[in-house]
Amino acid sequence: MENNIQISLLEFLPVSIFGAVMGLCGLSFAWRLADSLWHLNLNIGEVIGAIAILLFILLSVVFIIKFWRDPVNLVNELNHPVSVSFYATIIISLLLIPGLLLPYFPLLATIVWVTGAIFMLLFAWYVLRKWLDHQQLSENALPVWIIPIVGTLDVPIVGNHLQLYGIHEICIFFYGVGFVFAIILLTIIISRLMFQPPLPQATQPTLLILTGPLALAFSGYESLTGMQDTFATVIFNFNLFLFALLVSKIILLPKVCPFFVSWWSVSFPMAAVTISALHYIEHQSGMVYQIIAGVLLLTTTAVISFLGIQTLYRIFTGTFVSTLKLVAVNL
Repeated sequence: MENNIQISLLEFLPVSIFGAVMGLCGLSFAWRLADSLWHLNLNIGEVIGAIAILLFILLSVVFIIKFWRDPVNLVNELNHPVSVSFYATIIISLLLIPGLLLPYFPLLATIVWVTGAIFMLLFAWYVLRKWLDHQQLSENALPVWIIPIVGTLDVPIVGNHLQLYGIHEICIFFYGVGFVFAIILLTIIISRLMFQPPLPQATQPTLLILTGPLALAFSGYESLTGMQDTFATVIFNFNLFLFALLVSKIILLPKVCPFFVSWWSVSFPMAAVTISALHYIEHQSGMVYQIIAGVLLLTTTAVISFLGIQTLYRIFTGTFVSTLKLVAVNL
């Protein structure tokens, strides 16, 4: 059994599994914020955060071994117009984990964040140049395209809380890149969804990725400006409508077989929407928004728990479906 599990991890574990680290980090931030707003004192966020850090370390070791043994697989995925996007999940994890470390190890958090910010800028530049230098097929314009470029919106989440010279301007730079490209990519992807054949059922839940950029844009704007004005309110309410439009896709998760680990890419956008709702009720204390925030928190927790259970089951049964197989379904 141990040998089977090892083979499964090294051969079939796709890079998109780092989406689990992103989702857990986001859920940890959400529970921390809920504890502060509602005085829950449950420390659920700290437990989830510890799991996220341990998972990142474990996955990093596994992928170092995997790519050491099979570098060809790395090259193939980096050259693929869709699967390359999933590599951004590793870098975004480096941007989110410092938020878990900051209250306890501020220096380590700063070092990890700076590393992540540098890699995020370089990777976004690499992917964008790749898209611009080669003609892209419209059917390749999938929700996962959002991840590598709009990942720059993740930089201010933790960065704006660090004690670094010029950090505010640095965060605004990344925020500007991410926000503008979010509008461009959302337009391209929604256009593809409207004028091309619909996505296969197995990838329908990943449409929730489209709610992530505006949720991050709202939280980032509030953090960078220190206020929640009309512009911020418009972003939040539009994204809430978009989330309501697409949230029905999560009911497909238990119905679709086989389970794709790339579904973890859904977890962080859901957590981001939840965090934006919790930030919103800091200034808008109406009961309706309080209920919405609470429902989002519980729903996101339930979905991430489901994904975790499914992933553990696939690890012990060796029944992962690789990222490239998932991508092949879409082409």
